[in-house]
Amino acid sequence: MVRILLAIACLIPSLAVAQVIYPPGASASELAAIQASIPKPSDAVPSADMSTAGSLGSSPRYRRPDDQAPRISRTVSGTTLATGSAALAWPAMPSVPKLTVTSYVGASDTAIWDCKPVTGTVTTTGATIKCFQDQTILGLGLLPRKVAGAGVTFDVLALPGS
Repeated sequence: MVRILLAIACLIPSLAVAQVIYPPGASASELAAIQASIPKPSDAVPSADMSTAGSLGSSPRYRRPDDQAPRISRTVSGTTLATGSAALAWPAMPSVPKLTVTSYVGASDTAIWDCKPVTGTVTTTGATIKCFQDQTILGLGLLPRKVAGAGVTFDVLALPGS
């Protein structure tokens, strides 16, 4: 029984003598070339670039499970000042965005507020919007006039220009 245990002990390699064993016939440089071709985790933030058709990448890197791609859209909610305008700010976008502004219609509103970005104020980091509505004086035949929307609540969706 002792001889069997000694034979088994001789067959089990110890950690002290463990060595890297190359595949039969492979040199250290060939092994290094094989290891270099194995995909590695990316060390860069995923790109915010998108396309409608998508595309297959060629990088030998892969995304890590905890990576977070940058968001390409921005959303802002708010309420206009007495002048009917509101200054908006958001984290920088890759290009000057296109805005969709939606106002909320209150229970006492008699007309829908028209909210638009102020010309020349839209940048990669913010914009100014103005809300107004057309009002006419009935019976006098006067042309409609623009009335500033004070206290109008709104949502803005900013998407990068394409």
